[in-house]
Amino acid sequence: MNKKIISCLITGFILCSSLNAQTFIFHYPPCIQMFKTDYKSNRQTLQLLKQRLQMFSKGKDTLYVNGYSGECDNDSRNRRTAFHRCNNLKGYLINYYGLRERDFKTVNIPHNHPELGDIVVISYSSLPLLKQMEEDVSKSLPAEKEQKTEEITPVVVEKETESVREEQEIKEEIQQAEQQTVTDKEKAEAITAQPEQQPEQAVKTTPETASSFPRYLAVKTNLAAWAGTIMNLAADVQVSEHFSVELPVLWCPWYVSDKHAVKTFTIQPEARYWLSKPGEGHFLGVHAHVGWYSVKWNRDRYQDTDRPLLGAGISYGYLLPFNAHWAGEFTLGAGYANMRYDTYYNIDNGARIDTRTKNYWGITRVGLSVVYRFNLKK
Repeated sequence: MNKKIISCLITGFILCSSLNAQTFIFHYPPCIQMFKTDYKSNRQTLQLLKQRLQMFSKGKDTLYVNGYSGECDNDSRNRRTAFHRCNNLKGYLINYYGLRERDFKTVNIPHNHPELGDIVVISYSSLPLLKQMEEDVSKSLPAEKEQKTEEITPVVVEKETESVREEQEIKEEIQQAEQQTVTDKEKAEAITAQPEQQPEQAVKTTPETASSFPRYLAVKTNLAAWAGTIMNLAADVQVSEHFSVELPVLWCPWYVSDKHAVKTFTIQPEARYWLSKPGEGHFLGVHAHVGWYSVKWNRDRYQDTDRPLLGAGISYGYLLPFNAHWAGEFTLGAGYANMRYDTYYNIDNGARIDTRTKNYWGITRVGLSVVYRFNLKK
């Protein structure tokens, strides 16, 4: 037992003596593979390494990466953890400091560093390998220790061969881990590199600028009204995060038939609440209608008197996008309308028969519209 302790101490002395000004040490929590910039002194070490890399000559200089892991359940898992740590750190340096894979030489060691524990060491000169150090130590020990070292050595070699197979099996895992490392670094750099911009961001989200959402604006025409020979056009404008206002205008200045025809000028403004956001999906509406009309129907003609048709109602609709600009809109509404009208014989200069008032409850809005949506910027 005493000889094993002496061996570890001598090995630790060799390792520590090799850590000089050209060496950069990155710490890891026990059995954690991902590189954490805020863990212990990693951020400061990154800054020092960044400064040193300004003098790095690609194709001439080499970075030696030694990964240590000794807190996992077994040697196989320790070697895998050391392997991931080295590759995550190399991926970070490749992505942010412009290095290449061929600029590195890597060793994965399934043991703790004797002095510093779970670390990854980056050096400009090759660190002594653990196997070589054990052989050096064994020369200074009695013959009995040399015999034990020889028994251990084949196991290390076998594990090194085993690690080659493991590296091939986990290539995809490494790529995934490198991407996550890059994401973590982006977040960390955003915090450290721009500390003075946080107050600005707070200003940008004040109530004065909260209304800077993209505005929904659309024009449309109702095919159902066209089927009744009534020309029409409508505009729909967003007024808040979930609300828009639509103003349709319907107009038919002539009779298209002697028996069944409508002349009208009608407006039907509607306030809409969109369940998602204006211009997408389902909406609920409240509308009013004001209309002037003259309707021919069989033997009679009905015409508004001293005031137009008045009323209000509620509606439901759905907007179905076809592409970035074009969409279809389906609407159905019901409500109340009050009409005061004169009845005439349906002939040229037909005599007035009577004047009536009618309160109507029922369908007040039917829409099958083609919509063109404008993409307004913030």
